[in-house]
Amino acid sequence: MSEQANNGCAAGFGVRLIGCTDDVVLPIGMYDYTEALGCCTLVDKTMFIADMLDCDASVLVCCRPEGFGKSMNLSMLKAFLERPAVGRAGRISFADTLIWGADGGRYRNEYACYPVISLDFSGAARRGASVVGVVRDALSGECARLMPLLEAPDLARDKVRHIERVARGVASEAEVDSALGLLIELLEIACDEQVVLLVDGYDAAWSRCASARDASVVGPAELLDRVLFDAIATAGHSLRLTCLMGERPGPAEEALSSRSCSYRLSTPLSTWCDRWFGFSDAEVEALLSHAGREEYLDDAREWLEGYRFGRAYCSSPTRVIGFLDRGCTAPVRADLYGYADCLSRVVAGWNLDRLSVLFDLLEAHGCVEVSLGLGAAGPEASPDDGLWTALYLSGFLTTDLIEEPEHGGRLRALRLPNNELRQAFRLVIIDWFERAAEDVRDVDTFRDGLCRGDENAVRQALDRILGDAGIGANNPDAQLPYHLLLQGLCFGLPGYANPASRRKRGADRWDIQAFPTGTVFDVADTIGMLDERPLITVNMMFDPGVNALGLELLAVQALLDIERDGIDKIRVPRPGVGRMRWGFGFDGQHVAAVCQRL
Repeated sequence: MSEQANNGCAAGFGVRLIGCTDDVVLPIGMYDYTEALGCCTLVDKTMFIADMLDCDASVLVCCRPEGFGKSMNLSMLKAFLERPAVGRAGRISFADTLIWGADGGRYRNEYACYPVISLDFSGAARRGASVVGVVRDALSGECARLMPLLEAPDLARDKVRHIERVARGVASEAEVDSALGLLIELLEIACDEQVVLLVDGYDAAWSRCASARDASVVGPAELLDRVLFDAIATAGHSLRLTCLMGERPGPAEEALSSRSCSYRLSTPLSTWCDRWFGFSDAEVEALLSHAGREEYLDDAREWLEGYRFGRAYCSSPTRVIGFLDRGCTAPVRADLYGYADCLSRVVAGWNLDRLSVLFDLLEAHGCVEVSLGLGAAGPEASPDDGLWTALYLSGFLTTDLIEEPEHGGRLRALRLPNNELRQAFRLVIIDWFERAAEDVRDVDTFRDGLCRGDENAVRQALDRILGDAGIGANNPDAQLPYHLLLQGLCFGLPGYANPASRRKRGADRWDIQAFPTGTVFDVADTIGMLDERPLITVNMMFDPGVNALGLELLAVQALLDIERDGIDKIRVPRPGVGRMRWGFGFDGQHVAAVCQRL
């Protein structure tokens, strides 16, 4: 059963498929609504338009992670509201959509009425381009597209020539800065109608990866402040509505508040506009049924569902479309490497402390309790303080605690949404520890030796990894880094589930267990897998003051404590055969290891 049904969130989800519904062609890699409607099957999200038109604020800001339909919704809003240029064919049919007959058809009064300025800054993140270049190109392209509307005889010619220079890409920096405000002014006069402004990726300059690319450029954030937010504030009632799409609400709140602009904000915690981003369980079921794949609904729920936006649980449309495109098969390692790389870019550098939180998240019902900074002082303020907020806003974590207030210091339990994210996080952990070793073969040797009970191989490999990773270099008197190293290296043991640690369940608990499993992620997890796999229990002791003999005794004592404390006195789960106990001793520079097979 879906999380929506389990939590009473499934009621009221009307589902309609539109577009080329005789054939199950999905909008793979497509962000343009008009293009997709002509050749693909789409989920009807047109009531998003109603929420936008009904809102009494002048600026509407919608923040969701990448892949949840922001660009498609914005393109759909443009297709509905934009009046076609003279001499161009143009109206997209909405007659079969939910918006057309909604509320007695009153939304039709605004169909194809307005000149629309549509700016896409999302390429700074999506295509890896610089913010400054993306902003200039977007303004240039839109000025060129809208030039046919600026042929009215009563327009000031110097202002039209200004827009022409921007369209040709020969405008000065000052002309680019003022182009948007001037374009709004001219369109309102030429069309005798208010203007609609739509901006995708408005927060491009505030993303960490974009900031890194623009490190040599002065102020990409200041550029967007001048080009975008100054124009919005100056335009005032010349704009019918302004809709900004992005991931981070903080930049919009700060910029709009400082300019006294009225705005309404939708974040993943908001109940306003919550149904129009992501696919509900009913929508996923409708797509699978249309494709003749109803039997894969449970798989889709397990791998993809679990995000909570406002009142609704949902799945990422991008990931659902990918799932259908590959024949409803579960993702494999190759499908998730890009996801894992994106996760690492958001974090901008893993370390043992950060990875230890991932260990906890991957455990059953694992979560991290943090205060989400969604306001003006959000994740941009400090890379460390805002790390988990950044992961939340980027769609790698979610929370069920969506009650008001959205801002403030309330702790919210963040969790992994689904099995796909669990595997992506697991890949990050495995990759980090393999990179920490100068020679990845040392990691393979450690894992193989741990499974086979080869004390010498494990000790020698771990000795080298300790030196390569610099474990204990900053705090040689602490044993936590050594425990985290052991746990991290146990991720990726062939034929074993993720290792479980008890370090948070009581004082001086430094044991780790790896349970054999018959479930493997993909064929790569079977390489080196033994036919008979024991339950592996690892315990460790740490003393920076011991000599070589004392180090060996530490390992022996750690091994004996497994028996004394009854750490592995459980029934060995299938398909496990027998038990293997490991004791490790660390002194800050070297390691001793002893093994017992039962």
